[in-house]
Amino acid sequence: MLFICGFALVLNMNFSSAATVNQTNSTVNSVSTPNTGNLTVASAINTTATIKTTATPTTVKAATTTVPKVGPKVTSTNPAGNSIVSKSQNIKIIYNETIKAGTMWIVLTNSAGTVINTENSISGNTLTVAPTNALASGIKYILAVHTNSIEDLSGDGTSVFSTTFGVSPTTTVAAASAAGPVVDGLTLAQVKDGLSRAQSFTLTNGRLPTYVSYGSTHIPIAQFEQILTTEGLKIVGNLNRPIYITSDNINNPTVDNARINSIIAGLKALGLKAFNMGLGPNTHDTILTSGNLPSNAVVVDIYGGADAGLIKEMGTAWYKAEKGARTVFSVYWPPSTDITGLAFLPRAHDDNYDPSSFTGLANPAEYLLENGYDYIHSGTILNIVNAIFYQATI
Repeated sequence: MLFICGFALVLNMNFSSAATVNQTNSTVNSVSTPNTGNLTVASAINTTATIKTTATPTTVKAATTTVPKVGPKVTSTNPAGNSIVSKSQNIKIIYNETIKAGTMWIVLTNSAGTVINTENSISGNTLTVAPTNALASGIKYILAVHTNSIEDLSGDGTSVFSTTFGVSPTTTVAAASAAGPVVDGLTLAQVKDGLSRAQSFTLTNGRLPTYVSYGSTHIPIAQFEQILTTEGLKIVGNLNRPIYITSDNINNPTVDNARINSIIAGLKALGLKAFNMGLGPNTHDTILTSGNLPSNAVVVDIYGGADAGLIKEMGTAWYKAEKGARTVFSVYWPPSTDITGLAFLPRAHDDNYDPSSFTGLANPAEYLLENGYDYIHSGTILNIVNAIFYQATI
């Protein structure tokens, strides 16, 4: 209690800030109720002011949380990531919701970093990336869909996404193609499984297997080796045979030698040794009769035309004696006639070594195969390299 200038002041200090004042003209003996927040003032005059204070209610606001925008998410791709497909195809990216175009910054490159031109389209939840030209075989490709390239219908963009796949090499060698088509959609795990099996076979038998099996499908070893190369893998410890390449006079010495050297470079990349043995109309014979070739050699003869008399000669006892245990493989470079399925190959216009009675050869492809020879008709270096690889490693 305080005495100030004749006033008696009684305070109950349990109050808060805001107050309402009720004033009367009578003397009130007031008692403060504990913890009510009342302030009582009693004075000697006939005025008593009772000040009631009311606690200001506290307003509690819920914490505001900003929900991050979530763009479309990739659920699957075709081809699948790290898979090997049998041929060039469009790439499809499937999202978890309907999409629309964003910046459309979408880039397809090969393993060398070369950008591949594409045409891109959207339908529903699917982005389709269509190469404007067929993708080359035996090569790995990387597709990058950059940030905000794709949006959902609310305008929320995607995060960066990339996927990798390879296109399997192909070959038109008769014996190789008979083994069946390449498996479409091999995963990296399946490729590594095939490598393990092929490696075990090679170390046990001192040579490469003829093919690698996946169920009832057989992949010729030349194709499988190229698949491994695409993935940066290889079979080690194989016993490869040396390769000696000759060529007919097809275009001119510069072009013809460049063709041979390109094939040699491709074979070297696959771990094989190959040699340019020169140009000329008779090199296919002189290389055998020189006596300088090892008995396990592979002789590759490139022709600019299919010569019925020469094919017939390859079936003679004399030629087979000169060949011995070596492999002779023929490459027919366009515009040479493709003898596959050909019923009759007429005598060549420049054939000056066969008797006049010889007019040509029936079923030349079957004749070669029946006499133990294989061949390829192609103007693509990669296909020729794969075919020779097959001959050198079986």
